[in-house]
Amino acid sequence: MSEQHDTLLTVDHLNKEFMAGNGLFSSRFGAKVSAVKDVSFAIAHGETLGLVGESGSGKSTTGRCIIRLIRPTSGTIAMDGEDIAHLSGRALKHFRKEVQIVFQDPQASLNPRMTIGEIIREPLVIHKIGTKNEQIATAKELLETVGLNPEHINRYPHEFSGGQRQRIGIARALALRPKLIICDEPVSALDVSIQAQVLNLLKSLQNEFGLTYLFIAHDLGVVQHISDRVAVMYLGVIVELGEVNSLYGSPHHPYSQSLLSAIPVPDPREQKERNRILLAGDPPSPLDPPSGCRFRTRCPIVEAICAEQAPELREVTPGHFCACHFAKPHPITV
Repeated sequence: MSEQHDTLLTVDHLNKEFMAGNGLFSSRFGAKVSAVKDVSFAIAHGETLGLVGESGSGKSTTGRCIIRLIRPTSGTIAMDGEDIAHLSGRALKHFRKEVQIVFQDPQASLNPRMTIGEIIREPLVIHKIGTKNEQIATAKELLETVGLNPEHINRYPHEFSGGQRQRIGIARALALRPKLIICDEPVSALDVSIQAQVLNLLKSLQNEFGLTYLFIAHDLGVVQHISDRVAVMYLGVIVELGEVNSLYGSPHHPYSQSLLSAIPVPDPREQKERNRILLAGDPPSPLDPPSGCRFRTRCPIVEAICAEQAPELREVTPGHFCACHFAKPHPITV
């Protein structure tokens, strides 16, 4: 897969394994969970890449590897051409000024013992940026930027609604003026009406600050609204990647087709007439993934080769990639 000339982030053959079964009651001592398997993609400056899939597909693990909350097992993660996959110490601390994260649960991700001013100032304090008065001024400015009252700087997180708390988390992520923000299910814990407000805020901030997003979600409708390109993950691997209009309008992989067919449409009659593409069974355990194609145990077009050989992520149309031996377009009305 060729890189764009203005690429900010490049992930190449990323793998992450976790040791499993070393708990007190386990019978699988020493087993490994392959959470992310040979994942590769690139994100351009100012772009939003949506990363979607079912729970347990490895999308959040991929994001945490990129920001180095967890160390990758192998592979390359390059930011502006510099490999950051194995940084440590001061070099890792410096890198984290460039990449920030907005977590899924705004209540759990904010320290209840700190005021929102202290929460937003904390990155500046850690990186020793500005005096205390300058940091307070920055915190007030960021609160106003995300649509909150700067005069509330001394209030605590529990005094705010869920949507307001997520705005505080976004303000904290902006404090260091990062190049890349990883949005890990940032609206899934919010009411639908509040989701739209937060998504519009993220798009507005992207234009204002020139931000780049990796937007992780399981809601394909949300991803379509904010993304330029979309990568679909299944059981730790990327099965399809392309421009949002191309992938949503003509998905090639059976898994993508099934996900997109489940998105509800506003017209009740059209919704009633839609043909849902239902998958058999549940996703296999990452402790013992299927041989060959990981999707083959649920695939409606599986053949013998699928058990023998894992399909490569290949370009099926310009800019549109799919990992399937029998990839073919299937128009979906979304």
